Amino acid sequence: MKKKNILHIILGLTFSFTVLAQENISTAQNTEQQDKKKSLVAGTNLPKKNMTDRNVVPYPETEEADIVWQRKIWRAVELSEKINHPLYFPTIETTTYKSFIQTLIDGVEKGEITAYNEDYTDTLTMKDIREQFDAQDKVYVEEKLDGSGDTTIFVTGSFSWGDIKELLITEEWFFDKRYSQMFVRIVGICPVRVFQRSITTADGDEERAGEYSKKQLFWIYYPDARNFLAKSICYTTKNEAAPMSYDDVFQRRRFSSRIISEGLSMNNRHVDDYSRSGLESMLESLRLEGEIMNTEHDFWEY
Repeated sequence: MKKKNILHIILGLTFSFTVLAQENISTAQNTEQQDKKKSLVAGTNLPKKNMTDRNVVPYPETEEADIVWQRKIWRAVELSEKINHPLYFPTIETTTYKSFIQTLIDGVEKGEITAYNEDYTDTLTMKDIREQFDAQDKVYVEEKLDGSGDTTIFVTGSFSWGDIKELLITEEWFFDKRYSQMFVRIVGICPVRVFQRSITTADGDEERAGEYSKKQLFWIYYPDARNFLAKSICYTTKNEAAPMSYDDVFQRRRFSSRIISEGLSMNNRHVDDYSRSGLESMLESLRLEGEIMNTEHDFWEY
């Protein structure tokens, strides 16, 4: 009997330490970042441009009568691709750089960016975003090992920045006959969280399943967010003398993506809905991309 009691105590201790370790491992880095003081000096004696003084480059004026062709496109941006790393890193917040999702959350907290649902019919609060991100505070009640009662464990919620591995983008392509040129305007951007699905066992414990799930966190209306993104420096690994803002990345098309759907498609079909394999979906995306480019050539007069 004593051996069984000792075994139960060891198992109970192991379970408690495991729960605490799993829940607090993601908050440890954030706590360290909060405690870290900001530098009192610039860190360089070279002249630097202040990103907060930058203004948004306005779009060329376009009249409705000059638009002779228009199409809405949905894109998926895989942040694991090397060219898209400036939108993914750093997953740990630094004093100089913030990842794209960190910048968006920062803008929402400051009231500079408005978060919407998928249809842009309702706005989302930080509480809603934390629930979508599974970053809300949690409370666990466990029985004490000596059997004298229950103990309450509070775990502070934190954002797992590395879970954002994909972006969804809606944009409008149109041909303006006054400029004789094809233009593109980004309408909305949505960060997508990719994470391992949790399941609840018969004992009431949460365990990680082998399956991965995708969840759309929120949508931003890009034209309204441009002012804030234009003042947010983007992470670069090549040249610190030529910093770019996140608005520069999107306006200069410095990202890789694939078309996943288009406007006026039959029953609003997704490319994957009528493609039999990943290779076929990729080829279909390339075909749609080429179709847009060919449309611009067809409008030109030689």
